[in-house]
Amino acid sequence: MEKILLELKKRLYVYVFIVFVLALVLGYFIDFRTLNMKPISIIAVFIMLYPMLTGMVIEKVKKSSRNFKLITVTLTFAYVIASVTAFIISRSILKNNPDIAFALIMVGAIPCSNMLIGWSGIADASVEDALVIAVVGLLLIPVLSPVILKLSGGIFVSFHIKSLVIILLSYILIPLVLGLFTRRMIIKKKGTDYFIHIKKIFPGISSIGILLIVFSSVAKVSRVVIGKPVLFGLVLAGLLSYYLVQTFLSLFVGKLLKFKYEQGMILILGATASSQAISLSVAATMFPALTVFALSFKPLLQVLYIMLLIYGMGPWIKKFLGSEKKKMREGVNSIKN
Repeated sequence: MEKILLELKKRLYVYVFIVFVLALVLGYFIDFRTLNMKPISIIAVFIMLYPMLTGMVIEKVKKSSRNFKLITVTLTFAYVIASVTAFIISRSILKNNPDIAFALIMVGAIPCSNMLIGWSGIADASVEDALVIAVVGLLLIPVLSPVILKLSGGIFVSFHIKSLVIILLSYILIPLVLGLFTRRMIIKKKGTDYFIHIKKIFPGISSIGILLIVFSSVAKVSRVVIGKPVLFGLVLAGLLSYYLVQTFLSLFVGKLLKFKYEQGMILILGATASSQAISLSVAATMFPALTVFALSFKPLLQVLYIMLLIYGMGPWIKKFLGSEKKKMREGVNSIKN
């Protein structure tokens, strides 16, 4: 089982693609349109968020980096700039497709949380700063995201902001409290080494919840989507436009503020990536099926785009912003000489 969960974590984008295609095919031949998404979503939310928040050691935040400028700028990008970017694209490229436009509004309103830590580690960026940004960003979601969604997406989808706040609070705080309790109990009974060992399978468990929502949501709208293949192009155009604009703006601001690669990459990732688990969960509970479909498309595209950022553009970004590690090496060499 551990090998399966580690495989899911490692190649989630592959399995999202497989499940996405499988749901499209089965949904075309089997009518899933009457499928009740709410109980599936509630189960999937718990599977996604409980392991994720159990592994997030929030207590470390007060011991972590005090780089307030980076934290403030990244959170501003994650909420304010991202929302403005999504607002403009929703009113231009996607203006005639309200359900898909609202999906993009959700991408801008619900930023990345725990995944920022993982991507930062892979990118060799400042994981300590990423931890602070991820935790603070997560706790701000129930406060800021409903307001942003109402202001930016209220013309596309009608909803009660109070209901959304309650759902977000329950989706975040309940798993967060349970995760904190679970982590402490495991460490108390089994020790820290055991917790660190099993922590690596938590993302794999969360991946099962993501795959469950992707399958159920895509299968539900399969006949509509296959009947209108242009919907694929619209989702792709909207998301790619969003990623490119956010990448360019955050890279420019990072250079302007003289962030080195280790901090600048945090800014770029925080400005570009958004929460897959929370946005999918909320959409599946409250919003139209095509909105959920568009968000189901996002995990695959987002993973591929971020991999391009890290592995394809990473060396150029490091050269463009400069690197603290390079500066340290130069300092060491000068001392030796």
